[in-house]
Amino acid sequence: MKLVLSCEHGGNRVPRRYAGLFAGCEKVLASHRGWDPGALWLAKRLARAFDAPLHATTVTRLLVDTNRSEHHRGLFSPWSAPMSREERDLVLDRHYRAHRGALERRLRGLTEAGASVLHLAVHSFTPHWQGRVRRCDIGLLYDPQREAERALCQQWQRLLLARSPRLRVRRNFPYRGAADGLTTHLRRQLPARTYLGVELELNQRSIARAGARRRALAQRIESSLRTLLAEA
Repeated sequence: MKLVLSCEHGGNRVPRRYAGLFAGCEKVLASHRGWDPGALWLAKRLARAFDAPLHATTVTRLLVDTNRSEHHRGLFSPWSAPMSREERDLVLDRHYRAHRGALERRLRGLTEAGASVLHLAVHSFTPHWQGRVRRCDIGLLYDPQREAERALCQQWQRLLLARSPRLRVRRNFPYRGAADGLTTHLRRQLPARTYLGVELELNQRSIARAGARRRALAQRIESSLRTLLAEA
């Protein structure tokens, strides 16, 4: 099985052309609303460890969210939504369609060549949401109607817990894997027998800051993923 990685919220960069839209918004750009802290760090580490291709974007999701469909109401944030139709289309071409199109072309090329592909989209989530603590360290998001994705995530959960029983690993948490998103779109474009799309969600409490805790979590993910791919 071939591994392909992506990271849709890898940074909070604002292209110079749109700097005026975000003047005075440094705090929100630095928050989880602006990007997924730690996600790109882990995605790069896994790409090196497995010699796997990585498609990543570092433009803030507040300009355009590359993990949303084009008809989603959250595609543009309150800061970018006031742009003209022509400017929004330019943003889509340069930052949204470019990222998603390149990833889809790679995946299609692999599947049409007969390879089975695990597309791992790496994300991170805020530990608190709407006043509640999210009691989870790792979330594995998939479409429960796709047997291969469900079986793979069940096995990955077992492998992670075997390495660290106190690790809180949940499936389809903190989001539903079949909700609007890039993997959901790609499932409609690529054959179920050869394309598996999984979102790996990491708690920002453990992954956002450099240190021993982050390195230990990454090592467990890398080790379990290596075994998972060997058994697939």
